[in-house]
Amino acid sequence: MKPVKVGVVGCGEISRKYLENLTGMLSGVVQVAACSDLIIERAQERAAQFGVPRVCTTAELMADPEIEIVVNLTMPAQHHEVVMAGFGAGKHVFCEKPLSTSRELGKEIIGAGARKKLQLAGAPDTFLGEGLQACRRLIDEGAIGKPISAQALIVVGHGSERYYNVFTGPMFDMGPYFLTAMVSLLGPVSRVTGSAQIPFAEKPNPADSPDHGKVFRVTRPGNISGVLDFANGCIGVITTTAEVHGYHPRLEIYGSEGILVTNDPNCYADTVLLRRGEGEPESVPLPEGFPMWGRGLGVAEQAQAIREGRSARASGGLMYHVLDIMHAIHEASAEDRHHRLESGCPRPEPFELTALLEAAS
Repeated sequence: MKPVKVGVVGCGEISRKYLENLTGMLSGVVQVAACSDLIIERAQERAAQFGVPRVCTTAELMADPEIEIVVNLTMPAQHHEVVMAGFGAGKHVFCEKPLSTSRELGKEIIGAGARKKLQLAGAPDTFLGEGLQACRRLIDEGAIGKPISAQALIVVGHGSERYYNVFTGPMFDMGPYFLTAMVSLLGPVSRVTGSAQIPFAEKPNPADSPDHGKVFRVTRPGNISGVLDFANGCIGVITTTAEVHGYHPRLEIYGSEGILVTNDPNCYADTVLLRRGEGEPESVPLPEGFPMWGRGLGVAEQAQAIREGRSARASGGLMYHVLDIMHAIHEASAEDRHHRLESGCPRPEPFELTALLEAAS
């Protein structure tokens, strides 16, 4: 397989994790040709750090005829603009989560890609990691019987003003990891209800914020729970909160014959526990694979999909379905009702890292 050339737009902190793998273990699948950032010094720093041959403006990156995939690592509010520019330049796009800040912009993105016959994929791609793929195999093999219920919880600590206003709070920031994991394991969601609350009208910025101690007014819910009716009959619950100290992730799948405790869906591996029947929980052996806290696997899988003429597993349809679920939870709370989803997506096919790397060798 000939490597696919990619260009990275946005050279903030998350770009380091992407570039480490795109220029490292995934370099046989993709080749990073250029990077850009509104702050040129950040792009220059990343280029020097990871041997990226070209630093340029975003317009110059889009105009490069050799670049096939634009990797959009900008802030959520810029996702729509950069994706549409990529499609306008005839590029496939990989976009960080969430797909956009609204359903309307998300639909516009999906429609533009379809019209131009260009592929959209994006984060979270952590469900491609060996941890959640092992969970997928166990569910498909019937290790826990029929999935009956799923429980997801993510505590992300006391959010800062920037966390609420730039990353739009815990559901839109961390919810995509858990919802994408749940859809990849259980399939699409058909109906939701939820509760979204603002426990504190004002909060001080936490110690890790540049504005530590400064009090800000909270305008977005920081404590959100949703009830999910999956099309396969399973019932799920997801809670995301930025109102409790610390970082605490948990995803459990309860089946008629056992219980599966997944790794943190924010990472690609780590401990997976399986309890069969009334037995004791046992650790599931995982082969050494993609780095636990890495990023970029979905870019390489998308590159392979383009070469093979198929859809990426971390598809735009999956991204939009997750965006739809998150908005529906908030709307169900505000409107005091259940919300039936119009969107859906295929359950992604199982994935093997070794097959990806072997295809590139």
